[in-house]
Amino acid sequence: MKAVVKSAPLDGPEGTAVRDCPVPKPGRGEVLIRVAGAAICGTDKHIYHWDPSIRDSVQPPRIYGHEFCGFVEALGDGAERAHEGRLAAGDYVSAEMHVICGECAQCRSGNGHICVRTKIYGLHEDGAFAEFVKVPAENVIKLPSFVPPRVGAFLDALGNAVHTTQIVDLAGKAVAITGFGPIGAMSAAIAEHSGATTVVVTDVSDHALETARRWAAACNFGNLHTFNVRTTPAAEVKKAIDAITDGVGVDVVCEMSGSSAAINFGLDIVRMGGTLSLLGLPAGHSVTIDDYTRNVIFKGVTMHGIIGRRMYSTWQRMLSLLRGGLDVEWIVQQTYDTLDAFHDGLAKFDRHEALKVVFFPEGEAAAKARLGK
Repeated sequence: MKAVVKSAPLDGPEGTAVRDCPVPKPGRGEVLIRVAGAAICGTDKHIYHWDPSIRDSVQPPRIYGHEFCGFVEALGDGAERAHEGRLAAGDYVSAEMHVICGECAQCRSGNGHICVRTKIYGLHEDGAFAEFVKVPAENVIKLPSFVPPRVGAFLDALGNAVHTTQIVDLAGKAVAITGFGPIGAMSAAIAEHSGATTVVVTDVSDHALETARRWAAACNFGNLHTFNVRTTPAAEVKKAIDAITDGVGVDVVCEMSGSSAAINFGLDIVRMGGTLSLLGLPAGHSVTIDDYTRNVIFKGVTMHGIIGRRMYSTWQRMLSLLRGGLDVEWIVQQTYDTLDAFHDGLAKFDRHEALKVVFFPEGEAAAKARLGK
């Protein structure tokens, strides 16, 4: 089969090859899935460029990619019984690519998403930038036919956005999103769909902010406010947000960038007793809170660190939102009908020319045909 392989500990095309690899064989309790679509994630970008943050997690050669959907091709012994919904060849599926131990204190208390022994397929094990991928049957998620392959290809990332936004009820809330990258865009769509009255988007890119404005116009959402926090002083942006929220501040901040400036700005604009949902990762390991006493303690804010998806309540919530009409297909801004175009797709993702890039190893038409669409 054809696959995208981190072939050497090097940056760019020198360290990544699109080449033939053996089709994996499912072992006991495993499922072989024919990949219909797979999407680039920010983690894949770090692997591609061999960034220091990822080097301890990936041992070349490794097939990478962890956002995908596909069709069950074959079942290992016992796999059909390992899944509560019983699996069969041809089923339309995705998978939670965080594989947990099931034994640590976190797993045994319903918090498997923070399992201390998590293995991630696409980093620690071979992933989904391939024609076939094998995963544990218990991690497989059956998908309904209303989820198009373009969306099924990035449910992993959409799950992160659902987890970030659904820690509180957004109905009637003023929501700020700091960073309009792929997950920021998904979070804005979820906020609008969930009944948020106001969405504030900040970014350092005019292109990203224009994308946000086009999204709001397309879905007739009239209460979007966008600010370039690189070209507009923070005090001026805060004054504008105070005016928008009648001096109260926003109810919820979804922080996507990980930068100290963005985190402190979020603390500055959130209302007393408000919530910060923190998904963004800093460039290093530390951030500095400018006025911890005033903006954290005296404000009585709640700060949530977000990692991955809650297993499997986030998946259930995500599919319910999609069933209810959540529209995120517009976030896919580049597709390819072959894995051979991986380098080109990664370059477009690098240059922020597409929020989401999706590859269809057999072609998108073939994926739709298998789904009966």
